[in-house]
Amino acid sequence: MVDRIGTLVGFLVGVSMILFGITWPDQLSNYYVHKVTQHEEEVKVLQAKGAPRAQIEAKKKEFETFRDSWTGGITKFLDLKSIMIVLGGAFSAVMVAFPFRRAAGTFMFIFMVFQRERSEEEFEAIYKFMMEFAEFRFKDEIIPDARIAAIPVYFMRDAIENFIQVDWVSEEMMQEIIFSEIEHFAQMEEQDIAVMDYMGKAAPAFGLLGTIVGLIILLGHAGGANVTIAEVIGGMSVALITTLYGVLFSQMVFLPVAAKLERKKDSYVRLYEMIREGCTYLHRRERPDVIEQDLQIYLSKKRRLQIRKDRKAAMARGELGL
Repeated sequence: MVDRIGTLVGFLVGVSMILFGITWPDQLSNYYVHKVTQHEEEVKVLQAKGAPRAQIEAKKKEFETFRDSWTGGITKFLDLKSIMIVLGGAFSAVMVAFPFRRAAGTFMFIFMVFQRERSEEEFEAIYKFMMEFAEFRFKDEIIPDARIAAIPVYFMRDAIENFIQVDWVSEEMMQEIIFSEIEHFAQMEEQDIAVMDYMGKAAPAFGLLGTIVGLIILLGHAGGANVTIAEVIGGMSVALITTLYGVLFSQMVFLPVAAKLERKKDSYVRLYEMIREGCTYLHRRERPDVIEQDLQIYLSKKRRLQIRKDRKAAMARGELGL
């Protein structure tokens, strides 16, 4: 019920944004258009009052200064109507395409892009913990609780506590449980990715809608007797800037965020797979050197070469244990 009501409300909000973008006055949407309108009105007033030519020319020069300035250049590309049409359309489409709870957090996913992926240091930390625990398990000793509490990744800490410290499940059941948790995590992440990917596809389409709206506005003004430059610019700004916004939001925000979330998901899944394999070996009480060879594939090439170099040096000094 919540999803149905939420979807309807979200859709109506998105449609309202589109209608707001279509009907909002051009001069209140784009500051550059506002300045053009203001300039035309001021010149007309001066001409009606019979102001000196020098004063009129000075007013035109003032506008030309604004037009050629940094502010004038930037404000040409800022248009409230275009933003409303693109974002409103994309949001309403997402609210219909996805469950409300998932779609409502759409813009939160954008901030997820700042969450880092799992780093090489974290993989190496898990590797070291696994090798340390392998020594305890191979010698049939209990892993100290303090060392388990020091594990930086909750997924591994939970697996060690539930499946290694207490051998209450078989190896097959342990693997099935951990694999199901990894699969569930990946599925939840893929839903977030799908939302951003869908918005990336929808934004250009609503940019095209804005182009059509701008052309209709332009044609409406063309039928008038006293068409001003501001009216022409207003229609053209919606037609062109909305397409620009659709492409920019798609290619610089939504799709890059989706790609970032995909990479983050892959890095987490890879780390969890490393933990699953390590726990499998710990459950079997395998020799630490066997575990070492297999888990090294999750480390960077540089780190693997360094471990092998250190191992050879230890063997040459006769310090290698198992």
